[in-house]
Amino acid sequence: MLINIQFLRFAAALAVVVYHAGKHVTATGADPGWLFRAGEAVGFAGVDVFFVISGFIMFHTTREAAGMPASMDFLKRRLARIYSGYWPFFLLAAIVFGWARPDHFEQSNLLTSFLLWPMPLNKVLLDVSWTLTYEMYFYLLFTLLLLLGVRGRAPLLAGLVVLIAVINVVRHFLWHDFSPERFYNHSFASHFLASPFLLEFFAGALLAVGNAKGSTRLAGWLLFAGVLGFALAGFANVVVYDGGIEQGYHVVPRVLLFGIPSALILLGLVGLERNGHVAPRRFSLETGGASYAIYLSHTILLVTTMHLGLNTALGNWPDLAVQLVFLCYCALIIGVNVLYYRLAERPLHRAFKRALRVSH
Repeated sequence: MLINIQFLRFAAALAVVVYHAGKHVTATGADPGWLFRAGEAVGFAGVDVFFVISGFIMFHTTREAAGMPASMDFLKRRLARIYSGYWPFFLLAAIVFGWARPDHFEQSNLLTSFLLWPMPLNKVLLDVSWTLTYEMYFYLLFTLLLLLGVRGRAPLLAGLVVLIAVINVVRHFLWHDFSPERFYNHSFASHFLASPFLLEFFAGALLAVGNAKGSTRLAGWLLFAGVLGFALAGFANVVVYDGGIEQGYHVVPRVLLFGIPSALILLGLVGLERNGHVAPRRFSLETGGASYAIYLSHTILLVTTMHLGLNTALGNWPDLAVQLVFLCYCALIIGVNVLYYRLAERPLHRAFKRALRVSH
């Protein structure tokens, strides 16, 4: 099931790239066209897909692991992966944003950004790295989970999903804690520690529990339902939430509307691979492996070319020409990061694992 999941990782990263590139298309004054409009409606939810994948992979790869040595080995592996991929782009962002976004650079907390310590978005140097603070939180919680026996893990995960779902549904729909009037009356910690994004992570882990002996006969239908659900969620984002569902005020509906289709898409692709329907192997492994770098680098590259005058230079170009330029730019971002993944990211990851003495 690795190949199809790697392909899904790439698709999720590409969706986020198209989402942010679309904002630059609009900044030129051009019409974004149907593709970038679709990216604006659903592209940010590539993050929701990543969270579901993360939970699934973590449980799947540690299915039989338990106890202190296993939990520490898991944590070291995850730290090696996340920091070896993140720190080079943190340093690049510090250089680029100090030049191109000086106000943002001065407002950012460099130490907590470097460590991926949870903090409000306006204090994060590399904007997209807010998701990595959640990943770090997920890793810590899962490390604690591995201290339990294998048998008790699934019931605890199910209980956590129910508990977090109830807390967030009550807070959003009954107490209106996430409304603009009340959102900032609560501490950042209260929003972070019981975040609805935890639902996507733990739900992904539960999918791995149920997938061990699950049927693959419905795989195609699950994938179809997930894609359709994603499209309907994008429609709801535009019509009901005026394109703002990704914001903190609406994060509970976002998780419900995009998290469920993300889980269905994942299950469908895993089932299809079990049935022998596999995405192109080399392409999926290369682009899926590079998805982390694609995700982290793309806003840095877009800001760089914007500051160099690309958006202004395209101001009088026909709409279709501008759209094609940014589509080519998205392809260039992917190509550059696949090369980076081959030449730099993998060796760095191996070096970090050696430094942390991760077992092989």
